[in-house]
Amino acid sequence: WKKIFLHTENYPDILSLEDVRSILDVRTKKTAARWLQGKGIFYFRVGREYRIPKVHLVNYFMGLSNM
Repeated sequence: WKKIFLHTENYPDILSLEDVRSILDVRTKKTAARWLQGKGIFYFRVGREYRIPKVHLVNYFMGLSNM
C-alpha cells in the first residue's frame, strides 16, 4: 500500500476512473470500475463519469474504513 500511497501524491483529490486505472496499473477503465465496485470503495458519478475521492482509495489500501 505504501507504493500506492506514494504514487497518488501527483493526482488530484478527486480522481477520475482513468486516474484509478493508472494508479492500479490495470489495462482498462472497465477493469478499474469493476475493481472499485467489487471492493466497496466509495465513488460517485457525475453523469456517466466516475469520481473517486483519493482519500477513500488510500484508506482502503491502509486498511481503514471508507465511510
